[in-house]
Amino acid sequence: MKKGFIFILITATLFMSTFLQAEEKGGFVPCLASCLIGPRVGLELNENKDIQQTEWIMLGGQLIAAAPVIGQIAATGTRAYNAYVMGGEKNGLEGALASFFLGSRVGNELDTRKIRTIEWLQLVPCICIYPAIAIPLQAYNGKTMTEIEVEEGLRK
Repeated sequence: MKKGFIFILITATLFMSTFLQAEEKGGFVPCLASCLIGPRVGLELNENKDIQQTEWIMLGGQLIAAAPVIGQIAATGTRAYNAYVMGGEKNGLEGALASFFLGSRVGNELDTRKIRTIEWLQLVPCICIYPAIAIPLQAYNGKTMTEIEVEEGLRK
């Protein structure tokens, strides 16, 4: 019960702060968005791109995940729906799979940007802790996805 309350409190903070976000890049909100929603969300919040409706739905499914059985079904279902809408409709099966396993915006941008090495590392057991810390820190420090695209040569 305590973990669920803390998660709901953090999610409510994220939801409210996206409406109050300043013109300044970086900070707590992009960092939290990268942690809770997906690796590119915080980086793109720094470019003043909003969180998509399907990403909010997916986050809601993660809130329900604490409930036994039905919660896991809801969490997986909302994640699959988000993967289909964000990645599958635009980039087919590859986009849907990338959205489901790596983050919704990874699959959505698959036709214009390559997948970062650090995003691939999310799939490797034990090593996945590094991207879980490094990507939100990049968002916290004000990096944008466009800057990273140029630095890492991700443009297709």
